[in-house]
Order: sequence, then C-alpha cells, then structure tokens
Amino acid sequence: MKLLPLLLIFALGIGVYTAAAVPPDTHDTPPWQPIGEYTHPPIRESSGIITSQQFEGVYWTLNDSGNSPTLYATKLNGELIQEIAVRGSGNLDWEALGIDAQNQLWIGEIGNNSRLRQDLKVVVVAEPDPFTATEAEVIASYPYQYPNENVDAEGLFIAEGIPYIVSKERERAVLYRFPTLQPDVKQILERVGEFAEAKWVTGAGLSEDGTRLAVCTYNALWVYPAISDNLAASIQGTPWSLPHNFSGEAVCFDGYDLVLTNEARDLYRLPQFWYERELALPPKDTRSIVSLLPKTITHKASAQIEHYGTAGITIGGSHVALISETAGEIGSLSVPIEATYRDVYQISAILTRGPEYGRVELSANGTVVGTPYDCYSAEPIAGTLVSFGTAPLNAGTNQIMFSTVGKAAEATGNKIGIDSYQVLHASPFVERYMVLGPFPKDIETINKLLSPESRLNLETTYTDMHSKTIQWREAATEVNGLLDLGKNLGLEPIAAGYALVYVYTPKATESVLLLGSDDGVAVWLNGTEIHRNDVNRPAIPDEDAVLCYLNAGWNEVLCKVSQEGWGWGLYLRFTDADGVLKYNIRPEK
Repeated sequence: MKLLPLLLIFALGIGVYTAAAVPPDTHDTPPWQPIGEYTHPPIRESSGIITSQQFEGVYWTLNDSGNSPTLYATKLNGELIQEIAVRGSGNLDWEALGIDAQNQLWIGEIGNNSRLRQDLKVVVVAEPDPFTATEAEVIASYPYQYPNENVDAEGLFIAEGIPYIVSKERERAVLYRFPTLQPDVKQILERVGEFAEAKWVTGAGLSEDGTRLAVCTYNALWVYPAISDNLAASIQGTPWSLPHNFSGEAVCFDGYDLVLTNEARDLYRLPQFWYERELALPPKDTRSIVSLLPKTITHKASAQIEHYGTAGITIGGSHVALISETAGEIGSLSVPIEATYRDVYQISAILTRGPEYGRVELSANGTVVGTPYDCYSAEPIAGTLVSFGTAPLNAGTNQIMFSTVGKAAEATGNKIGIDSYQVLHASPFVERYMVLGPFPKDIETINKLLSPESRLNLETTYTDMHSKTIQWREAATEVNGLLDLGKNLGLEPIAAGYALVYVYTPKATESVLLLGSDDGVAVWLNGTEIHRNDVNRPAIPDEDAVLCYLNAGWNEVLCKVSQEGWGWGLYLRFTDADGVLKYNIRPEK
C-alpha cells in the first residue's frame, strides 16, 4: 500500500479561505482535534484498529467485551463501509486487532481484567473484501497462557507472522510472544522483555515495514524504532514520547503516521513529523475561535481565517489571524464566551508562533488577565497552549479580548494567530479529607452505618469488608486535587469507601458542587442526599455539577465512592468566585 500524505484535512464549513487552495486529498484538521467519529451505532467501544494493506482507505476496528463478534470496515472519518460477522468465535473480551503480510486479521481475545481467565486466545480470519463480504470465518485459533503470572493485556501486533502481546499494568508494560504457532494447542508465551518508559498500555501497532512499534495508553504514546529480529533490544531503546488527552484505546500505523481511537468513538491522526519532534499537543476540550468569528468584534485590526499551510505550518486546520491596521498600534479581537456558572476560571488559548508574530494580551470583561505572551519564534509553530491566568466570570455571556501589544525586536510583525480558547474552573479543590473503608460495594445501609442526618462522630469504630476494626482517618490529595482512595483505602477490585469534608461560608449562599469520581458516587450535604451517579468511569475533574445551597457556617459533605476495578478516587470543589469558602476535616468553632 502506498504511504499516504502526512496531511489529512477536511473542510471547516465556516467562512471563506483567502489563502492558497488546500490540496484536494487532505483533510482540514489539526493533530489535536478528531479527524473523524464512528457514526455507526454498533461501534460502541473501539478497542482495536488496523489499516488495511490491500484495500486503500479501509480501516478495521472492533468492539471490546459485551458486544457481538463483529469486525467493522470504516473510512478514516469513521463512516461505515461494512459490518463483517465473524463465524467461529465469540467476543468475551476482544481488545486488539493485528494484521500480517498475508493480509490476515488477528483478533485478540486477550482482555483479562480479573487476571483469572484461562481461555485467552488469538483467532485469525482472512481479510474479507469490505465492499462485497458480510461474513468471515475463523481459520485458526491460538490459545495461550502467561509463563509466570496471569496479567491483563490490550496490545497486540504481528511481526514476521508471530503474534506479540503487550501487558496492561500500572507500573510497567511487558512484551510477550508465541514461541510457535500450533492451532488449538495452548502455548505458554515467551517473555520478550519490558518496555522502557511505556506502561498501562491500551493499544499497540507495528508499521507495515516493521521498523516502528507504537504503544499507547489513555494519555500518552511511545514510538520505538523497531528491529523485528531483536524486539527485546528495540523496546529498551529511547522512544519518541508524547503526552496526549485522546483517551487512547487503540493505535495503528498508516504509513508512518499514527491513527488512534478511543471509547468515545473518536479517531485521531498524528503526523509522523509531529511525534518525531515530540511537539506538545494542546488539550482537545477547547473552543474554536474560527467557529465564533462571525460573532467577534475587531478594533483597529482585521481578522480572517487563515489555513496553517499558508502560515508555513504543514498541518491541517486553520486559525484566526489578527493584524493591526497600523503597525505598532494596539489592535484587538473581542470574543463572546459562555460560562454556565459564576466562578473563577483559568483562561488559556491555543496560539500560533513564528517570525512575524507579536505579543498577545488577554483580558476578561475589561480586566487584563496575567501578562502578555510573546509569540515570536524563529520557525512557525502551531498549537501552543498559553495559560494567561485566572479571572472571575459571570454565568451567561462574557467577553474575552485578544490584543496586539508590541513585538520582540527580532519579530518581523505583530500578527496574532488564535486557534481556540479554554476556560476551566479554577476554584481550589478540597485538599484534605477524612476517609473510611473499604466496605462491600453493595452496602446500602448508610443510614445505619453513618447516620448522615446528624453530625458524624469521627471517633466511632466500624468493621470493614475484611472484618477489621477501622475509624475515620485523615487523607491528603495528590498535587492535582485527586483523592486517591486506592492509596488510602486499598486496591480493592470491588468495594465502597467514604470521604468526608466540611465547607465554611460566612453567609448562606447558592453554589455548585463540582466533582469527578472513579467510579460511582453519591453525596450527602448536611445529611440530605443531593447527588447520585452510579457509573463506571475514570475520575475527571468537574464531570458532575450539582446546584446546591450552603448554610452560613460549617456544612458537612459526605461522599460515597464505589470501586469497580483499577482506579478509585474523587475530585471535589465548590464554585467560589469570591474566594470566601474554607475547607477542613473537622468543623472549627
């Protein structure tokens, strides 16, 4: 298969380009934004992806546990080409997909969350024609077990006809291989070695020529220059390393570019040059200035959509170029932004840098935020995330303004290039809790156990799920505000735990409780349940928002967090635009 161009771009659908025409075989998307989305409803949780080597523009994916044994042929934008029913295999926990030089697809029945499975295997089908076929038959099945310990795995690739499996472990990633291929005979895998740097791997892919091996996790990826006959040495080499926030579940090569998918049904394409240079990727949860351009107001400046290619940057996508009407004078662009709740927010922007770019000042509702940022660079660079600082925003419409305020001596102009902006809650997280547990997850006797309708007695003793006598004890959060319950209550596979904190306000006030939990959560405020969300998810700050009322003085906040396996934690804070709230593990007099 020919190597595809590095740039893949599709039309924004907003505005008219004044720049040079974009090549017709590219897509207008920068690397930090999804290039596509699976729109076919049965593709619920893409956990494996591979590029077809004989059908141009075809990408195969599959779902993980709890779904039908089906392969899906799609385009790069996620559009379905064909569903292929796999005959001869169920789908207990499909987690990966590989391809070999004979155009066979290898399906990894390798998911092992419990670490107890004894029926792990890899099954093989001949790659069907996605434009005519509707079924594929399993032509071989290769059961296996691990040599020393039973681990979970989600990464699989094929090198010289042999399946390799990458373990999914918190503190490491181990590469295993089949010693021989004997259909229907359980093999004991060989341990090839441990990866340098990589861990918690959710997907793996080998380039078609076998010279590069990529592994990804939810928030990072590593690309190792590979030597197929010495993979043990290859994975100990220094990889290209790149953090991301794609929540990556699967990765494959398309030429030397990377394609990643996640369980949110997104597809991303990362150009070769981007990961080779280890360029930072801005966060995906930003808001486009390009889409807001019709609502913006300029003052002593002109603003237009400009393709990154015109700015000398070989990626897809566009930014808004702001140029002062008179050189050396301040020009500005005012952008309306919406805030759901009144709070203090961290305001950031994704800016372009280069030889002709000047200094950017940001203000919110007429007040300057932070200090100006100098966008001069000797070479053009897109996707620079700049955090200007914090500012209070009102519920509803606010105005942020970008202004040109001079330039560096080396700069040839004071142009500004704005891709998007980000506004995140910035009120402080709770930093200390009292915690209690672990208890059985199905315990629903909270009124008997803790009596939340009255102030809790922190000296009371309880019996945990292991029949041990326990009491409330103090726990501090991580630097990022996460209360790690696994660290404080134990790494239990299925459990429930409690976290308690008191919040003080000088006068009664309406507020919003912002929280994220791993996994489910219930919250009682002053003895009354105000929130319950029984889910299985990672902890993401501010994922749940609960409008509530705080009494003057100290308020008791009790949280129950369930554990469904792996991570276990809690983020919690209240909106506090005026900076008056205080938190403590006990109510002060």
